[in-house]
Amino acid sequence: MARSGMCPTQTMRTLRERCVPATLPCVARLAAVLASFTALTTLVSLTGCSGPPPTPKVQVAAAAPPRDDGGAAKGGTGGDEHAAALEQLLAAPIVTTQRDRQQSIRVPLPDAKSWVRVKFWSVPSLVGFRYGKQHHAVVGAFVTHVDDNTVPGACTKSFEAWANPWMEAFEVELSREPPVAIGWRPSIEPTAPAAIVEIESVFAKTATLLARDSYAGAYGAYPVWGKTTCLIVGFAAPSRGEDARAKAVRDRFVKEIFSKVEILSATEPKERY
Repeated sequence: MARSGMCPTQTMRTLRERCVPATLPCVARLAAVLASFTALTTLVSLTGCSGPPPTPKVQVAAAAPPRDDGGAAKGGTGGDEHAAALEQLLAAPIVTTQRDRQQSIRVPLPDAKSWVRVKFWSVPSLVGFRYGKQHHAVVGAFVTHVDDNTVPGACTKSFEAWANPWMEAFEVELSREPPVAIGWRPSIEPTAPAAIVEIESVFAKTATLLARDSYAGAYGAYPVWGKTTCLIVGFAAPSRGEDARAKAVRDRFVKEIFSKVEILSATEPKERY
């Protein structure tokens, strides 16, 4: 068994795919980020574990983060780099290039070339991406199973049930925006009737002795690959003193990204990473 903070050998398949280590102080923060979707970041270090977030900057020019070498990272700090990265995610064109290894889904992303594929420690995922080595944002895709994914709310509830223990363990305070439902067709079946995708937007806070920070996140729940399978695609960004910017990026994903997720495989992919 691999030690904490290290990847199992079988997952080290490419130079651009690495584990994101889960040191406990950082993990406590992360419980917030994907805690409905945010369970993802319960185990992924989105932020550094130092003191209070820096003072937000009123005006910062958009800029992509420094080139990410794909290596392990414990998180990041705020300041101008984080603010500029969030502005870049607000301004950059959205490109549909990022796929999972099994070629089963395609997720459009702003500034797509600056995202690097990562593995979420101890959380099986279909695919994960981080924006910059400082974890300015993260995107992940997961698969859950239900009795009938055509039942309204079934996919959403299946994911939240999975996430709930992590929320309780790390004392996550969660506020929700009104949910959004959109019509969506998997690209593998363009003539199929539109499915209903439920999108949840959250703002989460952790306030433990180990960590204090806030996160903006959202996730979409897709009925796919038959009647018992759900695809969950989520986004989260740490605030680090930039609540308004983090929420604005989240809202862009809700309005412009989730409706454009593409399904490329006719059957459920078998591997998880």
